[in-house]
Amino acid sequence: MRRHKGGSAIKTAIKRAILRVFMLSVLAVLLSSLPILPILPSIPVHSPSSEGVHASATAAAYAGASFLPVASAQSFSSIVITDVRPTTLYPGETAEVTIVVKNNGGRDARDIRLEFQGTPQLSVVGATVAHINTLPEWSEKEVKVTVHVADDTPNGVYAIPIICSWKERYLVNFSVGYVTEPKPPVQLGISFNVIGSPVINVGAVSTEPPDIRPGDENVKLTVSIENSGEGDAKDVEAFLLLNSTFKPSWSGTERSYIGKLRMGDAKNAIFHIDVADNASSKNYKIPIRIRYKDSLENEHEVLRYIDVLVEPKPNFDIIAAWTSPKNVSVGAEGVKLFVKLRNTGSEKAEAVSVRAVGEADVPFDYAVKSGYVGDLEVGEEGVAVLEFDVDEDATPKTYLQRIEIRCTGDRELSDENTYIFLKQVELHISGGGKKEGKLPGYEFALASLSLLLTLAVLKRKCRR
Repeated sequence: MRRHKGGSAIKTAIKRAILRVFMLSVLAVLLSSLPILPILPSIPVHSPSSEGVHASATAAAYAGASFLPVASAQSFSSIVITDVRPTTLYPGETAEVTIVVKNNGGRDARDIRLEFQGTPQLSVVGATVAHINTLPEWSEKEVKVTVHVADDTPNGVYAIPIICSWKERYLVNFSVGYVTEPKPPVQLGISFNVIGSPVINVGAVSTEPPDIRPGDENVKLTVSIENSGEGDAKDVEAFLLLNSTFKPSWSGTERSYIGKLRMGDAKNAIFHIDVADNASSKNYKIPIRIRYKDSLENEHEVLRYIDVLVEPKPNFDIIAAWTSPKNVSVGAEGVKLFVKLRNTGSEKAEAVSVRAVGEADVPFDYAVKSGYVGDLEVGEEGVAVLEFDVDEDATPKTYLQRIEIRCTGDRELSDENTYIFLKQVELHISGGGKKEGKLPGYEFALASLSLLLTLAVLKRKCRR
């Protein structure tokens, strides 16, 4: 009977020990997600049974405690940057950048602060501190910042330093609970590949002839096109945007194709233009439109201006022309032609003279073919006098007589050019008013025939 009671006590003690081990194992599984759990101490088993039973229960308790997690290498928080979009920027560009921030550890991170440090090449526009309230273990979040690239940034890879600070939260044990403690700041950074873009400008401008004056034609205009940027440009093409003062010398001469311009290179664009006769003497700003592509095939267009100086020049209008006598007939002699000029240009004209240009279809014979006017200031008028005879066989009608006006520039302005202008005047020739004693052509023949008839009649009367 005593043996039966002793066996029952041992069985009861063993069942209790097994139950405790099972409960501890279940607890270990439930708490396995916690980063650090302390090792449970040994669990004594109190029983009226023998010491052997007590030792077995204690060993079983230690065996159950061995299932609880022990602190590992991942039992901490770690803030890292895993992605940056975009990573390619251009000089002068301001772009929104997305940064992926990750907690690469097994403890929660709280109050994460990212302080962006600017550099001469890259700077953050707006707020320079990004804040994240919490990042659970192994989680990530996106942060957006605006980054500006300095205009003169050369090609290369540039980084923005980031000082990162946060607090770590973890469970100490069941009695203490969770604690939050600050972590030492760490240095992070984001890098960008800056690809320089071309910057197209105009440089020196030259003309042939060097001095451009109103009325000049086929002026060669040479413009230096420069790439002062940090990238190559290709398919570079320049267009002059001309107005009424300037026009292309022929079709297409306002356009110049240059091709490829490497970084730091310069090439000449050649144009040919005509200057209007009434162009004012001053400096003109001619717009020039330049189109090109960058290394990524993106098309660009810029508008620049070039300075073109139009020098002063005399110019003339014939404001009146008349003859003396007023009515000029066929065969008239010693007719005086008065030509009145006005200097409508922008410069004094020196040694002005007027000359009649002989033409085959004009029946005039000039005894005084040219007339001297002298110097004419701008707006001043002068009169030249020519003299001519009208051919006897001229057809009565209005003739266009070409007049050549010749002068030199203002020597006080170092203008020693000789200028020639061609104009026209109308001369009307009538059929009556012939010179007395002169019988031209058919009239002389009629008179002779009339005389012969008269003589014949008289001879016949005498015979009778």
